[in-house]
Amino acid sequence: MVDDRGAQIGLTHEIVERINAGDTGAWNDLWSRVHDGLLFAVRCRLGPALRRHLESEDILQSVALEALRDLPGFVPRGADGLRHFLHVLVTRKIRDRVDTFGAAKRQGTERLGEREIAAAGSTAGYRDPDLYAPLERAIDALPEEMREVILLHRIDGLPSKEVADRMGRSDVAVRKLYSRALRLLRPSLPESSS
Repeated sequence: MVDDRGAQIGLTHEIVERINAGDTGAWNDLWSRVHDGLLFAVRCRLGPALRRHLESEDILQSVALEALRDLPGFVPRGADGLRHFLHVLVTRKIRDRVDTFGAAKRQGTERLGEREIAAAGSTAGYRDPDLYAPLERAIDALPEEMREVILLHRIDGLPSKEVADRMGRSDVAVRKLYSRALRLLRPSLPESSS
């Protein structure tokens, strides 16, 4: 088996340098590669209840703008550095939106307009909906702890020890929870995503 982590690190450095040099083609290349994965992360992190109130595509666009703004200060560390950077932005952006939504709801100023009502019934703008839509539904059906372990370990790419720290569990318990979650997910996934 060939280890291509060195090639991934080189690709990350190259694409970041090209973007920082103003190469819009590099940004478009990067965005086409990460769009569906980030949209999937946004939608899974929101869950079905919050997706009725918060627009996934708006959050994704906000993440894109923030990433483009912050990329000049980004220093890739490892093959998954850029992925981690983008997923941290997703998590922060969702936390900000949820806090804002919650505050508006508590103050009684939260009102749904036509756009929000239409968005609640719309589907995600995946470029590969045949892969991501069934995967999203399968993850939504998992119990909360299993959803969280899948999001942190598989989607965000965190090592199991870091997932264990975040979840307040042992590494062994997280690995077992992750295995059980995968067993529950497999029957409901399309063949290409297994």
